Amino acid sequence: METRTSAPLPDPDAPARWSPPAPLAALGRAGGIAALVTAIGYATHRWAATGMPLTPLPGSPWPYLTAWAVLTFLAGLLLQWATAGVDYDGRWQLIVLPVYAGIRLSLAHHPDPALLYGYGAAALAAGAAGVALWRRRGPRRTGS
Repeated sequence: METRTSAPLPDPDAPARWSPPAPLAALGRAGGIAALVTAIGYATHRWAATGMPLTPLPGSPWPYLTAWAVLTFLAGLLLQWATAGVDYDGRWQLIVLPVYAGIRLSLAHHPDPALLYGYGAAALAAGAAGVALWRRRGPRRTGS
């Protein structure tokens, strides 16, 4: 009985699948997660108007949803850069859950959108500096 130690070779007659270049794929993933979070935030705003405990104040939700969409897009790009070459399954939850909580709170309390951009830019800058330091260290070597 023969056992295979490698994967079977692909069928040469099968059409090749196209995959986008890595930078384009990273932009697409970050844009997709930003659109998803914005849609969920808007749906929550509409649902909250029906009487949830955290009722939004009157006014347009779009300045806040736009601010969070921009910050989510940039956080997605930062996450792609930080986890390049790392096989980690739950990485998008690192963005979706805190951003959703931020959207919900900002829609309820209506802070100044410039304040959201300021704090978000400061958090992203701190995250980028941390990732840059971590990536600069290079691969970790384990000694025996």
